[in-house]
Amino acid sequence: MGAIGGDAPVQWDKVDGAEVANGGGGGAAGRLEKILVSVRLRPLSDKEISRGDPAEWECINDTTIISRSTFPDRPTAPTAYSFDRVFRSDCTTKEVYEEGTKAVALSVVSGINSSVFAYGQTSSGKTYTMTGITEYTAADIYDYIAKHEERAFVLKFSAIEIYNEVVRDLLSAENTSLRLWDDAEVRATNSYI
Repeated sequence: MGAIGGDAPVQWDKVDGAEVANGGGGGAAGRLEKILVSVRLRPLSDKEISRGDPAEWECINDTTIISRSTFPDRPTAPTAYSFDRVFRSDCTTKEVYEEGTKAVALSVVSGINSSVFAYGQTSSGKTYTMTGITEYTAADIYDYIAKHEERAFVLKFSAIEIYNEVVRDLLSAENTSLRLWDDAEVRATNSYI
């Protein structure tokens, strides 16, 4: 048993080594769910190393990183930040997937909608990480489907990029932006693509 962001118990099943919630009915209506936040530190680039740039972030354990100011004219005390999971700069994308996103990604086989997204500045490693996570996720989902022929599955998969407030479908051959719609039927604005 486990809980997703609250007191409501959720039955967990094992799917190829990852625990995933089995649904339990009722959906998320009326309860809050936890968003898991993982951080992957990127190694210094060859250019940064050749310039002698120091690393601004240090991973001190699996949940905490320290930020150190590298500006000599603006020295500040180191600041610690804690997350659900922190991955060192030398970890593999497979490790990030297995330990940081697999359970969330594979919850879809139990009928639970799932989102994994990367956020960060340009050249921080989002595309590098998400490409691998997408490949591992697709492989595990199709492996699961192949092992459960007694069930019928419908897969809907999307990959979008939001850059400078422009939304693009990364699975489309066309490089056109997508419109963001608002649901006028609901009092609070619900946006969707």
